[in-house]
Amino acid sequence: MNRNPAPGGALVQPAFLAALFVLLLNDQVLKRVCPGVVTGKLSDFAGVLFLPIFLHALIELGAARARQRPLSAASADRILVGCVVVSLFAFGLPEVWKPAELAYRYTFGAAHWPFQALFAFCSGQAPLGIRPVRATADVTDLLALPMGLVALRIGRRRVRNPAGAAQVSAVSHST
Repeated sequence: MNRNPAPGGALVQPAFLAALFVLLLNDQVLKRVCPGVVTGKLSDFAGVLFLPIFLHALIELGAARARQRPLSAASADRILVGCVVVSLFAFGLPEVWKPAELAYRYTFGAAHWPFQALFAFCSGQAPLGIRPVRATADVTDLLALPMGLVALRIGRRRVRNPAGAAQVSAVSHST
């Protein structure tokens, strides 16, 4: 029996998919229809759950491809902890430190740029340069940081649960 979960298997976990769904629905629909405190915090909580799981899955997939075998459970666990810590700093620092907020605005502006440029190209317009995203520092956003512990628990359960790993592995090998 394979004791390691399939690399990137967290991307099909219900909690990850729910966080992704909430992020997309909230940011693309709910914030426009009924902007306010609830829709603002909903994105924060979903984002803090989503980001470390997503980063961890990407690292697992990259490592498995480069090494031709999955990471050991101990390595996967250390990487998961690192992803949670990095995510919490990336989320929390812009709320309390102006230089981090500026870095956040330009980083996400650069991440949006290829999509904006493609849209401009397809509509026959010249692409604009990188523009920073809007961001408003709000220390109450730090209330979402405990979701990092939820992400850690979800990731650890997946990494340490051999029965769940066999199910995920069987599903990934049947496709």
